[in-house]
Amino acid sequence: MNVTKDKISSIFFQYSIPAVLGMLAISSANIVDGFFIGNYVGDFGLAAINISFPIFSLLFGFALMLAIGSSVVSGKLIGQGDIKSASIIFSKTMVCITLFSFITCTGLFLNIETVLYLFGADENLTKIAIEYLSVILIFIPFLMIGVVLDYFVRVDNRPNLAFIALLSSALINVILDWFLIVYLQKGIFGAALATGISQLALIFILLPHFFSKKATLKFVKPIGSYIQIIKASYNGASEFVNEISVGITTLIFNYVMIKNFDIEGIAAFTVINYLLMIGIMISFGISDSLQPIISKNFGAKENKRIEEFLKLAFITTCLVGVVMILLIIFTPNTLANIFLEDTNYKTKQIVLSFATFIWIAFLFNGINLVISAYLTAIHKPLASMIIAVSRSFIFPIFFIFTLPFFFDLDGIFMAIPMAEFITFIIGIILFKKFSPKKIIYKEG
Repeated sequence: MNVTKDKISSIFFQYSIPAVLGMLAISSANIVDGFFIGNYVGDFGLAAINISFPIFSLLFGFALMLAIGSSVVSGKLIGQGDIKSASIIFSKTMVCITLFSFITCTGLFLNIETVLYLFGADENLTKIAIEYLSVILIFIPFLMIGVVLDYFVRVDNRPNLAFIALLSSALINVILDWFLIVYLQKGIFGAALATGISQLALIFILLPHFFSKKATLKFVKPIGSYIQIIKASYNGASEFVNEISVGITTLIFNYVMIKNFDIEGIAAFTVINYLLMIGIMISFGISDSLQPIISKNFGAKENKRIEEFLKLAFITTCLVGVVMILLIIFTPNTLANIFLEDTNYKTKQIVLSFATFIWIAFLFNGINLVISAYLTAIHKPLASMIIAVSRSFIFPIFFIFTLPFFFDLDGIFMAIPMAEFITFIIGIILFKKFSPKKIIYKEG
């Protein structure tokens, strides 16, 4: 499969379908977690996961930054025919992610209580969150290494293997969720253990590829300066900032929700996050699959092909948005009932109020994600970062504090849709500035 020569539609779907299914596998595993915890542990369980989310965002964001930044550079080098340099980038990236993940998770593990206190958890919530986090932090380094391997496997023309790894991980998570939470009744500890063990599957499935005959990228001696990796990471920085921003935004939303709606507010926001996750993960899978394709075509200076790939990505993400909008408008009760027992009446009402406005976000978020991914792939990290920070941090925070003055509590529910809309305007301006025609010719 040659992404700079073969038929555009077949390459797009060969890359995007496994990426979307992989992202769906990840999000469905999280959603199944939410289903089991919401129904078998209760509101406090959902709140404990949400209060821990910023830690996960920080670590996952760092892994994404290294994975995306380095794999895009590696993809460009492969496109130019420089396999040796591409392999050195890959090997250095693996050294960096391994060291960082184990050192950081150890530090966090030793200070869990302090961290949760800073996140605003009360005594009861801290108790449940510690039970969850003390297990998850042991396994997160394996997830971070797995994420990096996943991106390099895709750059190395094995998108289906990347999907199989993500799907296997998700299936293991679902089976273990049922076994540990329902059958053995291990509660939040069981949920954490199920998630942790499933993350190990990524490494077991992906790592052998780099020792096989099919691999272009190989483990080589990681010689030379690591400044190269720092520069490559800068290109993936928008994804890091995006994840960190989501974490900080979640913290602030948690604070606002608990202040206005008590513990049910955080539980309701968790449910809304699950609904957002479904649509966003599909669009993220589509936009993410563009990065190895565009980076290689960028290296080969194939601007017309890049335009065609983008056109397909915009159409498919818009279709995803329409489906999500129809589901949220016509079946909000059914969606809320998946995660909440009938006794959680107050939480359910907050979810339904949120759903009245949240569907608007799906008009814009798919296009925002595609533009951001495109800008990363053509080595425009600052422009990509502007979109990432706008949609996940600056505008959600701005609107959650300003809109309630005009619309009372409804203003809280309107903050995310408004943030996506304003980001959409910024995204279109940046896309016009760095359109494939302009950018390719400027680069030479």
